[in-house]
Amino acid sequence: MTKKFIYLLSAITAMEVVTIFAQEGTTKVAEGTLMLRNKTYQLAHAVAYESTIDEEDAVVAVLSGQPVASEMLKEARAAEKDGGEGDFRRPYLKLVFKKTGELKYWSAAAGGTQIGRHGGSGATAELKLADGRATGKANQPVEADSMFPTNFDVRFSVALLKAGEELPASIPKKRGPAANVKPTVTGIFKGNGKDAKLAYVSARWGEPFGGKPGIVLVFTEKDHSKDTKPDFNAAFGKFGSALIISLHEDGDIYGCEVVHSAHQKQGFSSIGSIEMSGFTYDEGKVEGELTTNGPVDTFGEKWEVKIKFAAPLGEIPKEYQVAESSETRAKPSAAEKSEEEIESNESKPAAGGLKVKDIPLTKDAADVQYNRLVEQLQFKSKSEVKRVCAELASDLKVQGWSNDGVDMVNANSSILKRKRGDATLTIFVKPENGGSEVKMMTEGLSWDEQ
Repeated sequence: MTKKFIYLLSAITAMEVVTIFAQEGTTKVAEGTLMLRNKTYQLAHAVAYESTIDEEDAVVAVLSGQPVASEMLKEARAAEKDGGEGDFRRPYLKLVFKKTGELKYWSAAAGGTQIGRHGGSGATAELKLADGRATGKANQPVEADSMFPTNFDVRFSVALLKAGEELPASIPKKRGPAANVKPTVTGIFKGNGKDAKLAYVSARWGEPFGGKPGIVLVFTEKDHSKDTKPDFNAAFGKFGSALIISLHEDGDIYGCEVVHSAHQKQGFSSIGSIEMSGFTYDEGKVEGELTTNGPVDTFGEKWEVKIKFAAPLGEIPKEYQVAESSETRAKPSAAEKSEEEIESNESKPAAGGLKVKDIPLTKDAADVQYNRLVEQLQFKSKSEVKRVCAELASDLKVQGWSNDGVDMVNANSSILKRKRGDATLTIFVKPENGGSEVKMMTEGLSWDEQ
């Protein structure tokens, strides 16, 4: 049922908010919790910045589990300016305010779920801009009748980045040689209530994913240090109970294989259930914490993880190195472009002229079907839902598509919306026989010769 969105305009000064912070015993730039689908996440980092959303000046406050990198913020601002929704490392809560201090909308993402509210959620929020800082708080009570129960209670006081200001550029990581550190792993790994002792961990470079280098973490009960393919063999139970995680250098997880001796299903994927926090990779070493934030039910099998780890990781082998993309190279100014380059850019077809057969599919797409009558295409993939969504999102971004609203991604059903000029895509991804089924509803594309 649609409810009236409650807006609360700040009536206190920044000094009063800071005083409240002090009285409540905190001097942190951010603190609070986000509860999404009955799992609670700590939000200890924040960034606040000016942006343009829906062609209107806005102030955005993002509270997250890990710091926001300058590159990610830059991409988010660009997406917002183009009418899309900037994305951040999960878990995060994004509060969008009008310049008057009124809450315009909020969105949140954690695990495999993303949700947003433009109104009717009962959220209250305060924002005060003074002395170059954004200070405020926000609260969302749990809605008992909501499909995705959500609650947050956060506060923040952080420097405000003006429209032309950016975060300091990330310091390049030192990729090896491998540090002289002993691999360690501590914590719990349960399957259907039974404990398994993960005593060994290794970190290796894997095949690139989404145009970025991939790292594979292997956690096992038995020693796998001498195995040349530990991730493959661990997935088949050679080293007892095991957890195989695939992630990028920033800690973003795109693969999770669970193997537990107490499970009837030996080896399954559950990408949307596990989170990485405190992840660092530098000077030949990776470390961090993995957690499911409590028990998880996947395909009828219950499991739970909460572990801390550290392991050496050397330089990237040549076969796994990613060539510098055109997006990362220095872009010439308009004055530096040759007439040939300008003519080439001007001659590119408009987005609406894009042919449906040029829409990127997953690399393993099978049973591809095109239905010209309803302008719909569908196919199947062997990968699980979140991995399919990540691959499609990355490839569509390269092709020039931008977000058209908030992505709703979870293990059971996901929806992505994209736009490019007058063309739009609505993509539905759901589990299918251990893999995924994808359906794309298209508008504004050419179906000639299809």
